[in-house]
Amino acid sequence: MPNAHSDPHQTRDTLFFRLKADAPGRELAWREFYEQYAPIISGFCRKMGVRPHDTNDLVQDVIMGFFAVSPEFVYDPAAGRFRGYLKTCTWRIFQRRLGKQLRIGGRSLESVDQNEIQVESTWNDVWESEKLQRALARVRDRYLARPDKAKTYRAFEMYVLLERDAETVAKDLDMSLDSVHQAKSRVSKALRIEMDALTETVD
Repeated sequence: MPNAHSDPHQTRDTLFFRLKADAPGRELAWREFYEQYAPIISGFCRKMGVRPHDTNDLVQDVIMGFFAVSPEFVYDPAAGRFRGYLKTCTWRIFQRRLGKQLRIGGRSLESVDQNEIQVESTWNDVWESEKLQRALARVRDRYLARPDKAKTYRAFEMYVLLERDAETVAKDLDMSLDSVHQAKSRVSKALRIEMDALTETVD
């Protein structure tokens, strides 16, 4: 699992290396790749108005397309972020499969450039949302695994995620008001660290 002390690109580059045809544990690496990037592609499909029954096919086409080129693929951070490469792969398949069916702003998909603001912002919004959910899950699991920290996460969850007022949270969890505010600060800081780590290992 990536952590806040990972070397930049280490986990990502290791994963790409393990996808090579002769690499040990390739099947497990592909499962990791799918779990990491398929939700982003799927979320992008939904945001772009793709019908549910077409989404799975599009996700599979993108993943299999990358599978086909993976033996020769070499990630070069200097050439751009992986999120941009994957967006290009996804958009090409979108246009090939749905170019004449799907419309954006009254135009057919085949006439829309992938770098247009609507496409770019939608892709980045989905990417960041998925990254946030992964970071939140890691922080939650880490806090809830320790009885001495579980209440801290619960306070954060109720106060920040569920948007309950601090006084109610303090009363429900038998905490001081100051402790609720400290919980927000501590978990928020842990979440920012996880987001930074994922930026280095996923983007």
